Amino acid sequence: MPKTSGTIANNNGTNLEVFIENLLAKHGYSPIHSNKFEAARYLQQPIYSKQFMVGTSIYESDLFCDFILYHPEKHPLCLVIESKWQESKGSVDEKYPYLVLNIKTKSPYKTVLLLDGSGYRPQAEKWLRGQVDDKLLHVFSMAEFQKWTNKGKI
Repeated sequence: MPKTSGTIANNNGTNLEVFIENLLAKHGYSPIHSNKFEAARYLQQPIYSKQFMVGTSIYESDLFCDFILYHPEKHPLCLVIESKWQESKGSVDEKYPYLVLNIKTKSPYKTVLLLDGSGYRPQAEKWLRGQVDDKLLHVFSMAEFQKWTNKGKI
């Protein structure tokens, strides 16, 4: 049975999440179920969770992040990692303002965005990179994120 474009996109997005998880493991982070994340912070060790609820969105619905991580020295107030893979042209560009607005106005956490796949418009990537501030700390490609983590930033 042929795969739909949605199935292919989900598989590619999952591959990006595995890439992130492998880097987190390499840097000593342990996975924690999202409903135990807050309690596990008291252990004072590097941990992360996926699909953690960070608040209420601009549409007043639950707002979940792709990854949240805690490190007692580097990220004592936590850091969110959002991952967006777009391999083929589609509507993803229109979703970026929603993401950025939620990061800047609704999430209590500083965030980095991992953007790759080259299916988004170059102007959309330029706009996203122009949104970097004290809440949206970085917009990375996979290679840029790898270099950042190699410098011990996570």
